Amino acid sequence: MKEKKTELVARAYFVVIVFSIIAMVIAYKVAKISVVEGDKWRQKGEVNVRWMELDADRGNIYADDESILVTSMQLYEVRMDMKVLNDKVFYEKVDSLALMLSTTIRTDKTKSTWKNELIAAKKKGKPYFFIAKDLDIEDLRMVRKFPIFRYGRYGSGYIETRYGRRVKPLKELASRTIGEDRDNAQKVGLEGYYDRFLKGPVDKRLMKKVSATEDIWVPIYDPSENNLLKGDDIITTINVHLQDIVHSEVENAMIKYNAKMATAILMEVETGAIKAITNLGVNEHGLLREYYNIGVASSTEPGSTFKLATALALLEDGKATPETTVNLNGGTLKFSDRIMHDSEKHNRFVVTLKEAFAISSNVGLASLANQAYNQDLEGRKMFRDRLKTFGLDALTGIDLEGEGKPKIKDPVLQKNDWYGTTIPWMAHGYEVAITPLQMLNLYNAVANGGKLMKPYLVSEVRSENGKSIYFKPTVLKESIAKPENIRAAQAMLEEVVLTGTAKSIKSEEFSFAGKTGTTRINYANKEEFKKYNASFAGYFPADKPKYSLIVVVYEPQGVFYGSLVAAPIFKSIAEKTLAWGRMEDVAAVDPALTDSLAIAQAKRNNVVGSVSGYAGDFITLFDYVGMSYKVKSKQQWALVNPLEHKMILNGKKISKGKIPDVRGMGPRDAVYVLESLGLGVLVQGSGKVVRQSILPGTTANGQKVEIYLN
Repeated sequence: MKEKKTELVARAYFVVIVFSIIAMVIAYKVAKISVVEGDKWRQKGEVNVRWMELDADRGNIYADDESILVTSMQLYEVRMDMKVLNDKVFYEKVDSLALMLSTTIRTDKTKSTWKNELIAAKKKGKPYFFIAKDLDIEDLRMVRKFPIFRYGRYGSGYIETRYGRRVKPLKELASRTIGEDRDNAQKVGLEGYYDRFLKGPVDKRLMKKVSATEDIWVPIYDPSENNLLKGDDIITTINVHLQDIVHSEVENAMIKYNAKMATAILMEVETGAIKAITNLGVNEHGLLREYYNIGVASSTEPGSTFKLATALALLEDGKATPETTVNLNGGTLKFSDRIMHDSEKHNRFVVTLKEAFAISSNVGLASLANQAYNQDLEGRKMFRDRLKTFGLDALTGIDLEGEGKPKIKDPVLQKNDWYGTTIPWMAHGYEVAITPLQMLNLYNAVANGGKLMKPYLVSEVRSENGKSIYFKPTVLKESIAKPENIRAAQAMLEEVVLTGTAKSIKSEEFSFAGKTGTTRINYANKEEFKKYNASFAGYFPADKPKYSLIVVVYEPQGVFYGSLVAAPIFKSIAEKTLAWGRMEDVAAVDPALTDSLAIAQAKRNNVVGSVSGYAGDFITLFDYVGMSYKVKSKQQWALVNPLEHKMILNGKKISKGKIPDVRGMGPRDAVYVLESLGLGVLVQGSGKVVRQSILPGTTANGQKVEIYLN
């Protein structure tokens, strides 16, 4: 018995010793792998499985009434791991799957093509065979029920990946200012400036690599099981209705004058809030697009709109009053070694500063500035310092990256670039460079009684938990000049419209004030064909300013004076803005008038008014309803203009080989005309054509034209 007990104890000790040795070996291995060789094995593990950072669902960008300017649409990509599904099930169901794909989400391929491709991928054992992308949640729910796919991820090899795409419901409206969320390039516009809010918190997701030859990663878990975190929303100051007005007027001008670029900025005088901003240019394909924020980023010589700064400087420094006289010498005068001309021949001589300003005399403003500031270094420094007081040497600080730097010469720091002609040329907007926004901010300050505001585009950042950060109007300077001088400057700006260069656009319905500008942009090259920019800056109504506005049209063809190109655009925007404001005020008092407001908007968008289309249809319609009309052309296509008592049918020429103007047409006529010229057509919206993506008159060579209906 004793011997058996001894034997059992020995065996027990043996087992304990063996297990102890094993435990020590395991502990040694664990320590070696985790500590000594930890980095090595972690790197090997990360080759196929790793935690990856995942950005939150990006926040929305809203207009001032909280209508959406930009949102993130959650889309899905579907693929298939052909190694997972057994052969029997696959070959039994592949025919049905091919049929479903070819008749629903992938109609670009026939059933037989899908079947052949699926079978070929199965034979090769492709681990990540592409099925479809850009599917929304409704598409995805349908796809999950397809033959084979209904067995789920582990039963069929079905793989879905979720991703976000930014969508702008209003297309080109304020597109560049809103900006772009780009993965492989710097974000621009509000998307870039407010990226830290919009992108939200960073989450992590466990991902696995599914291809040995390609860098393709998919979530370990079904992405629909993981709720994405969401970024903050931002509420902008942009008003959709005003933005539409400004955009449409600038677009019409671009087409009418075949201009290179154009910008317009509408700002609220009291606050500095940007209510609308449009930047249009012609890209390499001849399309009108917002590809560069001209109004904020482009510093150029402003021309005669800068004369406000010169006149206000003369007033503020006590160098002149509005009644100070100056000899225009008939519109031509030599300064140092250069001869200056007024833009238009007027043959006037002794006039007051107010009169010289109204007729935009280069010689008049240059002469007064030359006499006041160009006699010695102290005078030149005084002029430069006064421009600095107006804020013209600094960035406005608008909440966008890439604001263009103003260039105002310093007679001390840049003495080598200072000439005897510098002051006279600066006086009428040359040898300086500022952005349209910086120029507008000066006009806004004058309209605001001298108070210089900081322009801004966002009023609120709102998080999902309901908490908000508010951005209130910011005063940069309480006053840029004495009240009496501000009032004098206001009177001079009004005189421009009453008797000066903008008198042709004077309105009987409302008052406005401003200054025309015509800038020769290649004056240094006497041999080159002359190029001009046309501009108008001002505010309205003149007596109680509510909005300030600048319009700049770059290199218009044919007509180039600011009074003929930019000023009419200013007037049209101002009229429609005030008309819309009055209708909103009425609707706010009496909600029953909301329908009238909608009608007014339709009229503003030319939905009610002049239309174009097939002439025979109009004649049939007018005959049927007994409406009086007059046919002024025998052309097949007509532009119909309504008069008080009758309709006028003018001819609308459609030229072969040229992109036609289909604005004003219904979709049927527009599509017929475009397709008859061999053009592709993409229709957006419903109603009547209000915009088209390719400029009329562009050579037609089979392009796809987008038409926007409203």
